[in-house]
Amino acid sequence: MKLRHQYIATIFAAGALVLSLGGEVSAEALKLRMSVESTPGASTQQVLAAFRDALKEEMGDDVDIEYFDSGTLGDEIVHMQQVRTGQLDVVPIGSDAVQLDSKFAVFDIPFLFASREQVSAVLDGPIGEQLDASFQENAGLKILGFGEIGFRHITNNVRPIVTPADLDGVKLRTPGSKTRIMSFEMLGASPIKMNIGEVYLALEQGVIDGQENPLGNIAKWSWDEVQKYVSLSKHVYTPVTLTMNLARYESLTDAQREAIHKAARTAVASSRQYGADNDASLEAVIRERSPDVKFNDIDSASFQTIAKDIGAEIGKIAGEDFAAKFIEAAAQSTN
Repeated sequence: MKLRHQYIATIFAAGALVLSLGGEVSAEALKLRMSVESTPGASTQQVLAAFRDALKEEMGDDVDIEYFDSGTLGDEIVHMQQVRTGQLDVVPIGSDAVQLDSKFAVFDIPFLFASREQVSAVLDGPIGEQLDASFQENAGLKILGFGEIGFRHITNNVRPIVTPADLDGVKLRTPGSKTRIMSFEMLGASPIKMNIGEVYLALEQGVIDGQENPLGNIAKWSWDEVQKYVSLSKHVYTPVTLTMNLARYESLTDAQREAIHKAARTAVASSRQYGADNDASLEAVIRERSPDVKFNDIDSASFQTIAKDIGAEIGKIAGEDFAAKFIEAAAQSTN
C-alpha cells in the first residue's frame, strides 16, 4: 500500500512539474483530408482553400491537413462518393449536390433571386438549417456553410438570348442536374449534360452551341474565346455546399467543432466576396480579351410565366412544401 501511495504521488509530482514549466499535455493533431476537382481560381477551389487556411490559422499545430485540388483525386462525382465513404473528410459540392438530396433541386427554380444579399439571407436562415438536416439524413454529410459559385449567365454562338423564344433549339451544356436539364427543356433549349472540362473543345468544334455558368467560370475556362454572345441572364444562383463527412464531424471534440465552424464562416464570407469581386470586374476582363463577344441583358419579365411553371415542376421533385417555403423565403428576403 505504501508503494502504491508513493507511485501516485510520483505521478502527481510529474504533472505538477509539467505545469510549472509551462507545458501542456496536448492531444494528437486532428488529421483531415480535403479535395476539390477544380483548379486554383475556380469558385469551388477558392472556398476550400479559404477553409483550409482559416482552419490552419485557428488550430495551428493541432490540425494536420492533407489537401488536393485540380482533379487529382477525380471529378465532383468521385469526390461526393469519397466524402460519403470517409476517404475524404471535407469537400465542396456545386450543382451536383442535388444528386445526393432532391431538396437541392430548388436552386434550379429560375429567376427567384436578384442579389447575393437576398441569397445569403435565405441560406443563412431556417432554409439553410433545413438543408443541413436533410443532407445529414439523406447523404450522411454535415453542411459547414454555403459559399458561392454565383449567378449563372448564358453564352452561345447562335443568337443573343433576350426572351425564351431565343433559346429554341440552342444546344446548351448543363451540369448533370435533372432539374436544370428539365428547366432548359421547358424553355425550349436542347440541354446536353457534359463534364465541365470538355466544354471548351465542344464549343470550339460546334458539338454544343453554348453553356450557362457564372462569369467567374466563363473567364476561368476561357469560353469567351469560342463564344459570340454573353447574355446576362442571372437565371439561377448556384451555391457551393461546403460539406464534411457526418461521422467524422460527430467524432470531433467540442473545441474542434468550434474551430471547424469558425473557419467555415470565414471561408463562406471569403467565397461570397470573391463572387462579388468577380461580378464587378470580369465583364471588363472578358470584353478586353474577346472584343468581338457581344453582351446583352435579357427581358426577365418575359420569363416569369414559364419560370412559375418550372418552379411547380421542380416542387414535385424537391418536395412541394419545402419548395413553397424556399420560394416564400426568397420573396421575403427582398423586403
